[in-house]
Amino acid sequence: MISCHASNHPLKKEIVDSEKKSPSSTNARNVIKELTQNGIPDYGAFLRTLDPFQVAYHRTGGRFEHASTMRYFSCKKLRYIWCDQAKKFVKLQGLDVEVPSVLIHHTKGLSVYEQSIRRLIYGSNEIFIPLRSVLTLLFLEVLNPFYVFQIFSVVLWFFYEYYYYAVVIILMSAFGITVSIIQTQRNQRALYSTVRSTDTAMVVRDTMLSESIETRFLVPGDVLEIPATGCTMQCDAVLLSGNCILDESMLTGESVPVTKTPLPLRRDLIYNRKEHARHTLFCGTRVIQTRYIGSEKVLVKVLNTGNITAKGGLVRSILYPPPVDYKFEKDSYKFITVLGIVAFCGFVYTLYTKISRSIGAVKIIVESLDLITIAVPPALPAAMTVGRMYAQKRLKRSNIYCISPRAINVSGSIDCVCFDKTGTLTEDGLDMWGVLPKDSTNSFQIPLKDVGRLPMSDHLLFGMVTCHSITFVNGEMRGDPLDLKIFESTGWILEEANVSDETKYDMLFPTIVKPPRGDSRDELNLELDVAYDNSNDIGIVREFSFTSALQRMSVVTRKVSDNHFNVYVKGSPEMISSLCRPESIPEDFQSKLGFYAHQGYRIIAIAYKQLDKKLNYPKVQKIAREKVECELEFLGFVILENRLKTDTEEVIESLNAANIRSVMVTGDNLLTAASVAHDCGMILAGQNLVTVTAHADKANPDRYFLSYDITGQPQLTQSDIMNDNQVDGSVGGKPDGPLRAKENGNYVPMTESNSISSSIDTCTITTQLSDKEHRIVIEPASDHDCHSLATDIGSIKVVANGVPGKLGPGGGSSFRFALTGKTWAIINEHFPELVSTITTYGTVFARMSPDQKQHLITGLQQLGYYVAMCGDGANDCGALKAAHTGISLSEAESSVASPFTSKNPTIACVPNVIKEGRAALVTSFGIFKFMAAYSLVQFASVVILYSIDSNLTDWQYLYIDLFIISIVAFFFGKTSSYDGPLVKQTPSNSLISLAPLLSLALHMMVAIGMQLAGWYHVQAQPWFEPFNYTSDRELNDHGCFENYTIFAISCYQYLILAIVFSKGAPYRKSIFSNYGFIISILVNVAIAIVLTVYPPAWIAEQFELVMPPDGEFRFRLYLVAYGLINFLLSMFIETVIVDEIAFKRLRYRWHNVAKSRRKYLQIQHNFQRDIHSPSDFKTVFGWSSEKYDY
Repeated sequence: MISCHASNHPLKKEIVDSEKKSPSSTNARNVIKELTQNGIPDYGAFLRTLDPFQVAYHRTGGRFEHASTMRYFSCKKLRYIWCDQAKKFVKLQGLDVEVPSVLIHHTKGLSVYEQSIRRLIYGSNEIFIPLRSVLTLLFLEVLNPFYVFQIFSVVLWFFYEYYYYAVVIILMSAFGITVSIIQTQRNQRALYSTVRSTDTAMVVRDTMLSESIETRFLVPGDVLEIPATGCTMQCDAVLLSGNCILDESMLTGESVPVTKTPLPLRRDLIYNRKEHARHTLFCGTRVIQTRYIGSEKVLVKVLNTGNITAKGGLVRSILYPPPVDYKFEKDSYKFITVLGIVAFCGFVYTLYTKISRSIGAVKIIVESLDLITIAVPPALPAAMTVGRMYAQKRLKRSNIYCISPRAINVSGSIDCVCFDKTGTLTEDGLDMWGVLPKDSTNSFQIPLKDVGRLPMSDHLLFGMVTCHSITFVNGEMRGDPLDLKIFESTGWILEEANVSDETKYDMLFPTIVKPPRGDSRDELNLELDVAYDNSNDIGIVREFSFTSALQRMSVVTRKVSDNHFNVYVKGSPEMISSLCRPESIPEDFQSKLGFYAHQGYRIIAIAYKQLDKKLNYPKVQKIAREKVECELEFLGFVILENRLKTDTEEVIESLNAANIRSVMVTGDNLLTAASVAHDCGMILAGQNLVTVTAHADKANPDRYFLSYDITGQPQLTQSDIMNDNQVDGSVGGKPDGPLRAKENGNYVPMTESNSISSSIDTCTITTQLSDKEHRIVIEPASDHDCHSLATDIGSIKVVANGVPGKLGPGGGSSFRFALTGKTWAIINEHFPELVSTITTYGTVFARMSPDQKQHLITGLQQLGYYVAMCGDGANDCGALKAAHTGISLSEAESSVASPFTSKNPTIACVPNVIKEGRAALVTSFGIFKFMAAYSLVQFASVVILYSIDSNLTDWQYLYIDLFIISIVAFFFGKTSSYDGPLVKQTPSNSLISLAPLLSLALHMMVAIGMQLAGWYHVQAQPWFEPFNYTSDRELNDHGCFENYTIFAISCYQYLILAIVFSKGAPYRKSIFSNYGFIISILVNVAIAIVLTVYPPAWIAEQFELVMPPDGEFRFRLYLVAYGLINFLLSMFIETVIVDEIAFKRLRYRWHNVAKSRRKYLQIQHNFQRDIHSPSDFKTVFGWSSEKYDY
């Protein structure tokens, strides 16, 4: 049976209700015809080949299964097919699951028929982004419970002839709905234009002939030719022949071009997406250039298409992010429910009293329902929208653009910020710091900041200009940024043979480097037309590419004036030193290495040797790598730096001061990331970095162990380096030799890197990591000892410098974790007990994939953190979308997924977003409390007046709702954010908590008390005449002394509530900076006094005010005094009882850490409970008692 659920597939009309019923051959053929209108000259002959009709799909092993019936459904852009063997639905797989290399290298293409029946189940090779129509968006927006209630209120007001305010509410709501729809449509179109991509491709058919088709027709198993000029990949594919240079910045965030090589052809090799990424061309990446031998074509085999590609996964993370907890919105619905219950009680009370007094049915129904619209304020959504609108405008003035205003409030609760590194914390590229050459006495010379001062005959200089993988692409030098920086610092000139870029593959002599031609001798030679002296030109004869396993690269070169070849090798200092002759290594090698490594500089070692003169060109091309990379002569260090952006340190310092945790989540090298974390202040002085590394047991792949290395941060200064100060060989108590982990009795170097630019950081392992490790071996399939680290690490206590740490977002501990994405994945799978502790105390997460970044964000949220993510690459999209607050520093793909986009590409925007978020959150709280209190005050006024069958008059309602509430609410949110530093305490984000509930309760008690005091006061006056309702009165005839008294007092109360709920520092500026708000308050106070004391006759008549006799002027002043007393009491309640006592002192007084939503508090409590110094790790884990840095 072919069945489709929630699918746009053309077969949706062909749903078969029973497995016994065969699909219609005619209809199926029509679908085939529709899907294959490309390259089929004879449809009749083609359709005759389709008996019986089938579909084709891949499960595992590289073989496609054919079936005449298929059950499947689609969910979140993924398709799930029924598996008879497993008796369940399984995700439809491409060719990247357990496929042997031999089958992948089968280069015979697919026939049109086979391609078509595969496309029936895999669908079109497109990533479809649904665009909702305006009507659909309008319908979804209006279904908001607030707007549904507004419709009910407006209908009632029109029936009640309360037209003016109803029209105002309609206009305000229409404005809010229109803004929301426009913004949603913009977001949809932006994502659609970013994701949509179509092209043509040369596909190899089963006849081995090639034809051009649209990429939307591709299916897994197609064989494609990659054009020599490059292209953008529209599918995931594995390289079969030739080489490709790719820009993978869309996926990885790194702008370094990556060279892809063909997948090895071996019978025992099974393709693995992660292990063989260097052979895989992922969808969305750009092929910059191809290279091939002779007439050989660059061929790839399609692995995945459509939504199951790497780009499809990225888009799914944007379309279907984990749900974000908007706590304020949830609480607001709960609070509205409470107001609804109050309204219902008033409704029942009104019905009872009115019916018992035999009031007319129409009056009973209208006034009872009207009481509901009073208790639940219909203007609340509009007021909240205006408040967010001001925050959005203030952010825009700071060059921060917000596409999701509801995210502004939640950013005020942020207590953890995750940062990408490259392009976010640091500049995009590397900068040369200098070189540390070795002299003839086998000692290091003074460091040279100016590389140009190296002698022209220095082999260190020759190594710098030749040992690289730089090439020209479209007339521009391209390569690893580290290689480019080193080469550019020398001023030398790179020239390649005058052949096309595509044929520079395994050429004999393609590249020459020449000295700079800027000196006076060159100018004189040019003037005299003397031939250029090429004796110093060097040809690069052969290149051995960098590999992470070897941690080095090398080249074979020949100087024009020489009769022999030289080998230059560069890589990690440890690896290079192990390949050099011992007598060529300076005695202070380790001390110099440790000295610069601790400063976070990126260090490369260079060595060379002269090859035997008997070697000629053919022999050099065949010589084994191992024979040339041995017995080397050490030359010196090349030192580079990855500079922090100018604002980075200041921002991190401000976040630390505000107790906001900072976390680095990067795709870069672990040691580089750790160094940057130290430099920018994420890891503070006195804190120890615990580097966590997972290792697989080579003898038994199912067994894993973790090693933990504890290190401190040495206190060295920039001036120390500039002065070339000497330090002891064991800086910070570290050993001179490289750190090695013991695996199955053998010691192996503990390094992890995958590019030449990262391999240089392995020196940091020697100097930054400790000399002892703890090893834990675990059998996932069996129960392991409870003594393992996984059991105990969740209950460790740390005291920094003898002072116990405090609980909070920052952790308050002197220990921080650093680990790679590989280790993170292993811990999640095999050490789940450790995940929460690692997440709580992790500061550096390196080599993280986009999925892992998103997983970490959700993990932090599950522990109770409010998480912000700041990044600049498409690889950050999932994390940006999953975070409570996503801030993009790029206007490319990441801005589509992020609520905030900063035009200023530095993290200075982060404190601004948090400040505006805090201000908006306090504003929203204030507006919500103000609107709720206004409703309750008015509700109390009406209920009191209902007791005598009176009410507020239409003009009184209009004045309160339109001139007091609407104007004040409009200016309420215009107060700017506080311009001082971020404070440690975040504003409350819960309406259902002690401070806001106590505030409202106390203010309502005062307000109702004042109204009742005035009520009884007026009734005690000798001139008082009680209100008597008679059936011949008009429906809206409510004027009386009681009405005047209640109305006058309530006018002051609305203004008082607006003042006390409009908070200032430390989250907003003083309300006196909000001129519109202050003017509206003063004007309304003046109007209220006039209405109370001596209103003009026409106003009194319009408002139906029944004033006390002219001789009783004192009572009118009493009502003003009631307002003054109410103000003083309200100020005391809000500033002393609520802010000082309830919020600051009692907020966490009875806070149960064990039951807290903030689960990280319990983890911190356990972590800080047991360990008082690093020596306690021996007791807890059985670690060595040798001294650690502390």
